[in-house]
Amino acid sequence: MVFKYCLIFLIVFSFIPYVSALGISPAVKHMDFIPNQEINITFYVLDSSPESFYDIVFNGGDLMPYSSISDNEVHGGGSFTLTINLPNAMSEPGEHTVSVSIKERPSEEAFINTLVEVGSVIKVFSPYPGLYGELTLGVPDGNVGDKIPVELHVINRGDQALSLNSVYIDFISGDGVVAKTLNFTPVDISSPGDRYFRKYLDTQGFVAGNYVARARVSYADIVREFNQSFRIGSLFVNITNYTNSIVSDGIQKFYVSLESLWNSPVSGVYVDVNASNNIGEQHIFRTPSADLSPWEKKTIESYFDTENLKGNYTLVLNASYNGKSTVVYGVLSVIEKVNLLVYSIAALIIALSLALIYFIVRYFLRRNKK
Repeated sequence: MVFKYCLIFLIVFSFIPYVSALGISPAVKHMDFIPNQEINITFYVLDSSPESFYDIVFNGGDLMPYSSISDNEVHGGGSFTLTINLPNAMSEPGEHTVSVSIKERPSEEAFINTLVEVGSVIKVFSPYPGLYGELTLGVPDGNVGDKIPVELHVINRGDQALSLNSVYIDFISGDGVVAKTLNFTPVDISSPGDRYFRKYLDTQGFVAGNYVARARVSYADIVREFNQSFRIGSLFVNITNYTNSIVSDGIQKFYVSLESLWNSPVSGVYVDVNASNNIGEQHIFRTPSADLSPWEKKTIESYFDTENLKGNYTLVLNASYNGKSTVVYGVLSVIEKVNLLVYSIAALIIALSLALIYFIVRYFLRRNKK
């Protein structure tokens, strides 16, 4: 019987064509609008099957009336050219697009056809009238003591040159204090044109936490601003949660939740758990170890023998990692198994009593209305 099903699977599988990771290059292309310009872009088909044919089609965009393609199909890993004849002017400023795609043509020899289609987008930006600067900012997460690369990109999206008066970035801590400011030399940016401003942020002396980078660029009487949040970490693994209530019924699961506040991996984190009470009982166990990615939150599952335990126990949880430790104090309530059933019955009785009172009150209210 097993052989029969395997044979059927192999027969069906033999009719399924090979599906490749079809690609197109370039996938996205950004360009500036130049009146009456002829744009020719050559596209290459990647990871294609040598035997397959691929249809080339337009997928939309307001630049379609100005666009044409050199071929309607390619065979195997061929190429084709997209030509865009831009007009003298666009009706509206901003981004204008045209999209093309290649699609695998169905094979007549295949019993089951899995078709692949990939596309590309050409984006042409028409400038806004007057002065218009666009800002983007890149500030990755880092650790205390790192030199974090900072990149401010200013793009002239207007039809006039930008004469920058000031360029700077404030780095603001979680309590609203400006921890540091990076100043850059102002420049003139032609239309169309752009300029990158790059420096390193030295975080020596910073306090770990969440920060906001606020970039400000001024030209004429205009001030443009762009904000980005980022984190500065320290080698610290926080214990965010743990099991605080457990049933006295043999081996039970015990959970500890951890959170890394470090922008680098932390390996082999484990937690020593000490549960003790005021009559001298003490129970100690260690959780399995776990590896944490930067800023990762993870819950470790462990097991705890609760036989003959009852009442409240003082908890001391000690997380160890990279030669450091984090200690958290808490309370563990151990509930007897029999009491759990009693609590459930009591809760059910209370719920039924409340329901009965509700219906009695409702009955008398209706009777009084009559």
